Amino acid sequence: MKYVDLRIHHEAGSLHPMHAFEMRHDEIDGAALLHWNTVFDETNTMVFRIRGDPDPFRAKLDAREATVEYSLTDAEDGVFYCCVRDRATDADRNYIAAFARGTLVVVPPVEFNPDGTTDLTLVGTPADVDAAVEGLPDGLRATVRSVGPYRRRAGPTTPRLTDCQRAAVATAVDCGYYDSPRGGTVEEVAATLGVAPGTAAEHLRKAEATVMSRLVE
Repeated sequence: MKYVDLRIHHEAGSLHPMHAFEMRHDEIDGAALLHWNTVFDETNTMVFRIRGDPDPFRAKLDAREATVEYSLTDAEDGVFYCCVRDRATDADRNYIAAFARGTLVVVPPVEFNPDGTTDLTLVGTPADVDAAVEGLPDGLRATVRSVGPYRRRAGPTTPRLTDCQRAAVATAVDCGYYDSPRGGTVEEVAATLGVAPGTAAEHLRKAEATVMSRLVE
């Protein structure tokens, strides 16, 4: 049994409409697919964790013809959850077709990143895993982030951060920002990264929110 951590890159036209909406909207910081159930009446039921404001997300669901029904939680510390039942679209079928083969299992969460990429973990026999990576549909391209023998804890055991967030956290650790007492400042992090202090502070805030929310799931 083998696992592979993939980052899926989407060409124009292959991005799911809800992912495209999340990328464009300033009040949505990212989403993760936690659970799903595909039934035989051409609908999919999914549970998402979303960072941001639920109001624009609710409005988008109301406007979509594919939405059958949904339920949203209130936001707590900038995170809310959505259970939605959708009519299957071509975008859904493309994802299902990409990974519905042989022994393959998609291990949640599936992370929809603000830069338009998607992070996911596959588990299966070596032949099926390799075939999935090499045989993605047109418009999808995979970068292998890690691969190896499957163990119960295979795949990322830490929250997935963007490259900018990870760089900011690593710099903050190096300069003593997280020491007690604190030995570094946001301004020092910003200077090392070559960005504005406000930008460095935003990267750290979002990274901290991601880490903390994953710890209490």
